[in-house]
Amino acid sequence: MQDNARQNLSAAYIYEPSEEELLDEIIPRFTALQIYQAILESLASEHAARMVAMSNATENAIELVSHLELEYNKARQQTITSDLLDIAGGAEALAKTMVQE
Repeated sequence: MQDNARQNLSAAYIYEPSEEELLDEIIPRFTALQIYQAILESLASEHAARMVAMSNATENAIELVSHLELEYNKARQQTITSDLLDIAGGAEALAKTMVQE
């Protein structure tokens, strides 16, 4: 008799609110949550893409500065060498004129 009573008790469930009311409340919330999550993922993706782009731009700028600094130093060295050759040529010409006098 106890087994019979247990079977009757275990089979009787009462849902409040009803299943339709639950689904009417849960489905719109779940859909809104899915849309909100998609928007957040989209914003995060855009932010990550901007970060990667800025990182690449920074690396390219550093590389460009290094290249331009090398070119500047080469041009400066060439100018200094040219000036030294002019000075040395002028000094030699001056020394020749003094020897000839």
